[in-house]
Amino acid sequence: MLIRMQHPRLKSMKKKPSGTRGPSIFLFRLLASHAVMMSVVFYAGAQQPQQASLDQPPPTMKAEVSGTLVDAPSAVLSRTKATVAAAQVDMDAAAGVVRPTPAKLTREEKILSEAQRNTACEEGTLRGKPCRVSWSRVLGESFIFLAAQHGGNIAMDSDTRNELTHGDFWGKYVYCVEHYRWSRWKDDDPFGVDYIGHPMMGAVTSSIYEQNDPKQRALMYENTQRYWMGRLRAMAYSAAYSAQWKIGPVSEASIGNTGAFYYIRRPDGVWTTETGMQDFFVTPIGGLAWNVGEDAIDRFILSRVRHGTRNKWLLLASSFSTPGKAAANVSRFRAPYYRDTDMSSVTVH
Repeated sequence: MLIRMQHPRLKSMKKKPSGTRGPSIFLFRLLASHAVMMSVVFYAGAQQPQQASLDQPPPTMKAEVSGTLVDAPSAVLSRTKATVAAAQVDMDAAAGVVRPTPAKLTREEKILSEAQRNTACEEGTLRGKPCRVSWSRVLGESFIFLAAQHGGNIAMDSDTRNELTHGDFWGKYVYCVEHYRWSRWKDDDPFGVDYIGHPMMGAVTSSIYEQNDPKQRALMYENTQRYWMGRLRAMAYSAAYSAQWKIGPVSEASIGNTGAFYYIRRPDGVWTTETGMQDFFVTPIGGLAWNVGEDAIDRFILSRVRHGTRNKWLLLASSFSTPGKAAANVSRFRAPYYRDTDMSSVTVH
């Protein structure tokens, strides 16, 4: 057991150490960082996706706006027509026929095309590269969220700033990982941190994965195999993110050196380093439950709100009932209330 009384956390036992993370402080940091990100995007002019309507639909499809609530997009991409069109181009080239360049797709046509692709990927009628997860976007958006988390810790915790600016950065990081309490379950954090804050974090990272997976991003809550398998894949990514957050190169162990010292936490007198295996499991599993709950709220309540009003302030207020999806949206510079599934209001026959 390592005890370093000269550490700032142990200089005074008569008051609560500055590094102690109570549930209110942790939740304030988490919500404050999300609120700042949401405000930046909202005031930057992020627009709510409008329901698309085509006055003159393309010759290969007809579109109409459906006023009913649907569980998932019902458009089906016609691969046969694409094959015939490609063959026609080859024949024209062989015959020396020059055809005019196709007109650039309008925004409405692009939205319709993306809705078709999402549905085709969900239903398995389209496979391959168009349906693969965009890992560059997943990692980029995760980095934005990670920067917001660390930014909150650095701004509001003097011990984190002290450890970050003094001593051997990599040497202290390696020491923290080596002395992590791998054989202990509890990390001694308050209930609100372990069972509210970390599941919320898991919901955010799960949503970041889902919104970059064409097979999931327009999929609403439903009791089907494709829904649950998709959410389990998102949970697996959330578990990887959680492990990085605890012991990765850009983690609490490296930025702030959590686990380097024992200290006595006031007022309960717990002797702790704030490390344990708990968050490796609570974050992804609790995040799955949180994420599914947000999906249910989104389908049965918020979808009706979004279809019933275009008032940005009302939509912004409603997005706080699904903080995981709101924060994930902001990480891709979308309005907090944006939903890919809203494109399902355009059905193609």
